[in-house]
Amino acid sequence: MAIYDNKRLVTKICKLFYEDNMSQKDISLSLGISKPQVCRMLNFAKENHIVEFTINNPYSQEFELEKKIIEKYSLKEAFVFNFPYQNTEEAIEKLGECCADQLDKYFTDNSIIGVMSGRTIASISNFAHRLTRQGLNFVPLVGNIGSGGHKWHANAIAENFAYKTGGDYSLMNAPIVLQSEETCNLIKKEPSISQTLAKGKACNIALVGIGEINLSSTTYLCGAFSRGDITKLTAQNAVASICTSYLSKDGQILDTELSLRSIGVLLNELSKSTTIAFSTGKEKIEATKAVLKSGYIDIFMTSQDIAEELLESK
Repeated sequence: MAIYDNKRLVTKICKLFYEDNMSQKDISLSLGISKPQVCRMLNFAKENHIVEFTINNPYSQEFELEKKIIEKYSLKEAFVFNFPYQNTEEAIEKLGECCADQLDKYFTDNSIIGVMSGRTIASISNFAHRLTRQGLNFVPLVGNIGSGGHKWHANAIAENFAYKTGGDYSLMNAPIVLQSEETCNLIKKEPSISQTLAKGKACNIALVGIGEINLSSTTYLCGAFSRGDITKLTAQNAVASICTSYLSKDGQILDTELSLRSIGVLLNELSKSTTIAFSTGKEKIEATKAVLKSGYIDIFMTSQDIAEELLESK
């Protein structure tokens, strides 16, 4: 007879382990049986419903959506947050708070953390808090996105993250878009710019927002994109922007004239980083799908309604 056929002994071991909080080693010494036998009996008890667990899980629906998002878009991890909101501004604020709470485990000592511009990343930085991590350095991944909305600029976001977490930050003292490729190349050669770009390309973690290609995009509203830029990108079938890359609906990075006169890191230059993308707002569904299809995103965080739409669409 196998030792786990002794139901009385199995039940006693379960009581000692689960109710009396004894370790498997202490149970082994107390009952005079080996530790591997104790382990086998605990497993037997679970498999045969002698011990059953009930998890009070208020996140079951979100967890199920996360699993499906990971499978559909081949991600390493996904976070889906369920919260009510009345408008896009409120959704961005609530998503920012939820995401900030989850970033702690990705930040390790002496990490270089690249940050994009945009309203969502700015919101996350507002809810960041001081950590026990040492030597965090936040670096902008793109230049300034215009004369308006300075709180949404990557420089301001890097500074805000550093202030909130007790880290340090770098600056990108250049606009994101120049009028010509020649001027752009000259500015990229400036030591302060080239050093910041190099640090961005070498970042351990990249925090990126997802931009749509239209007249409602943050980059257009802040003045970085002209109406003509939007028209050209649309003509090339671009539906999403991320860093200084522009993507088609199937997730391919497009060879665009705008990228050649942009100062910042390209999405495919972050292939060695853990790239975390954030998105909310139904107006960004198409752009979000494109970015997730690109294969460059490791971790994705979003609201429940957007996750549901991403799963329903092809």
